[in-house]
Amino acid sequence: MRNRGRNSKGQVFVEVLCGMFILIPIALFALDLIVLVLGNSANDSLAKNCARAAANAQTSDSAKAAAEQVVSHFPKSPLIEKVELDNSKLIYNSKSNVTAETVITVRIPITLPGTKTKIAFRARATEPVVGVSAAPL
Repeated sequence: MRNRGRNSKGQVFVEVLCGMFILIPIALFALDLIVLVLGNSANDSLAKNCARAAANAQTSDSAKAAAEQVVSHFPKSPLIEKVELDNSKLIYNSKSNVTAETVITVRIPITLPGTKTKIAFRARATEPVVGVSAAPL
């Protein structure tokens, strides 16, 4: 009777230990996925805000400056390494729309073997131009 009690207690300890070997990597992977989803969402929002700011501008140069200002006010984070506006993809057409593209580089907090330590997300947004006044009739 006495040995039977010891064996069941030891068995529970071994089962918990084996369960933790499975649950801990799953939890760490879930944390990485959450960071990536939030980084992608922040980049989408940033691209949309840059396009909106550029759409309110009168000229191509002021549109670029407005979009750069939005990027410079992006909140800093230890997980986001680089935030930039891709100037080569900023298209300002005063008669129709503005297209802005942003790039955010996210550092993954817990890198599992075989995974990258940084991932760059690109987002593109297009907004209609509202900053150009109509010609008088």
